[in-house]
This record gives sequence, C-alpha cells and structure tokens, in this order.
Amino acid sequence: MSLHIRSKLFTQPNFICLKNSLIKLKSFHFIEYLNLTYPQVREYASKSRKRKKEKIMPSTALPLADALDIIKAYEITYPDRTLELHVKTKLEKGNSPIRGSVSLPKPLSKKVAWLVFAKGKKAEEAKAAGAHTVGAEELIAEIAEGNFTVGNFDKCLSTTELYPSVTKIARILGPKMLMPMVKRGTVTDDIVETIKKMDDKLGFNSDKLGWIHTGIGKISWTTKEIQGNIQAILKEINELGKGQDSKDSNRKAVFIEKIAINPNMGESIHLLDFKNLLDFPSITTK
Repeated sequence: MSLHIRSKLFTQPNFICLKNSLIKLKSFHFIEYLNLTYPQVREYASKSRKRKKEKIMPSTALPLADALDIIKAYEITYPDRTLELHVKTKLEKGNSPIRGSVSLPKPLSKKVAWLVFAKGKKAEEAKAAGAHTVGAEELIAEIAEGNFTVGNFDKCLSTTELYPSVTKIARILGPKMLMPMVKRGTVTDDIVETIKKMDDKLGFNSDKLGWIHTGIGKISWTTKEIQGNIQAILKEINELGKGQDSKDSNRKAVFIEKIAINPNMGESIHLLDFKNLLDFPSITTK
C-alpha cells in the first residue's frame, strides 16, 4: 500500500465512525485495493492444512524396517551405539506427566545403580542384592543438607518403615525421578525380590512438551529385537494414556501422536507405521 493511500486512510476520521451498513463499508478506500480472489483463499487454506499435517507427521517419515536399514547403513562402523526412541504423547490440560516402567523383551545391558533406604536386616539384604548405597535416617539427613549427591543413581527403594522420613526429601528426589512411591512398587519390605524384578525394567517419563526420550537397544540388534522393545514401550505408554482419559478408555494409538528413532549421535527418522506396532502381537526375544 502506497504512502498516499495510507495517509488518505488515516486523515479521514469520518470513516472510523461509519455505521455497519454494507453500502458505506464499500466506500472505505482500503476495499478498493484488496485484490484477494476466492481461488486464492482456497489455495491458502489448502496450504495451511498441508503445513499443519506436515507438523504432525513429516513427509520424510518411513516404515520401521526402512528406517532401521538406513540407520544401520549410516552407522555401520559404530554398531554398538545406542538407538534412541522419542515418543510424542498427547498433552492435555490438567493431566500429569507420564511416568512408568516396562520390562523389555531384550533388556539393555546396563548395570542399575540402586539407592536404598533401609536399616537393620533389610539394609544387609539390600547390600547383598547389589544395592550401591544403603542408609537410613543419617543418609536422609545428608541428602537434605546437600552433603550427598543423588544424581548418579538410576533407581531408589525404601522400606515402609523409613518411607515417612524419605518424604521429607521428596523435593530433592522427585526432580531426579528417584522418589519412592507405593503405586510404583518402590516402597516395599521385599527388597531383594524387588531389585531382581526391576533390574531389567526400563523407566521413562515425559517432559513438559509431552515427549518421552529413552534408549531402546543397540544398532547392531536385529529388526525383530528392536521392534519387540518398541512395541513393549508403546503399549505401556498407551495404557498409561488410557488411564488419564476417563471419557474414552478404549482408544488405541490416539494418545501417541508420533514417534522417531535415531542413533544417539545422529539424525532422527519419524516412523510412518507406528500405529500398526500396537496391533501386532508382542515379540518375545531373549
């Protein structure tokens, strides 16, 4: 719009006080210079829908088998690198972040560092089961005072006796995903059995944007082994999503919007057929 037109618009205040009649609206000078036709509006709307669809599922998305073939080809000299899985969940107002754990058909070979709050005989059992650090009230006091770092631990347990004392340091353990909770099975008196059962479990949680990031296996693993682990995690995430939606408890793959995989030092590839992974039977691979 030229400077002459703009000055003409803003120097005639009588147009601002026009009544809402179509005849007087047509006399507004700006309408004369609008050259937007109906086909142009349709084309813009079509492009907008395309851009929105592209944001949900990129056009470069591939089936799982093809994506793995590409990653294996690129990382042929680094077969022991970790393959990562990124899951975008539906973020709804009022829902808490997704947190859970799952037993993988083929576990990642990683030694779990356990932090256990127990005393007496239970403390001895925890040490015998392979717990890295075991303590009671004195350990809780050290953590509260900032004299003990909990960032190096993967999982945490507490006996029912010490749990009330452990809640005092929830603000420290919570952000590190280490706070023991009854519903997760990490507040228990059967320390040995719990450590054995949870050693192979993979824990995961979503961030503020609804993304869940976790390792899924090694690049050198077979497609069946990787697919089995992806299926196990997706099904567990979807089940947790159903629990957050009281209106629709039978939805499938609605809670999961998109997923991507990548080597831990490479570009990610979105998966085109991730919804189908929930329909196939679970693959058990040892």
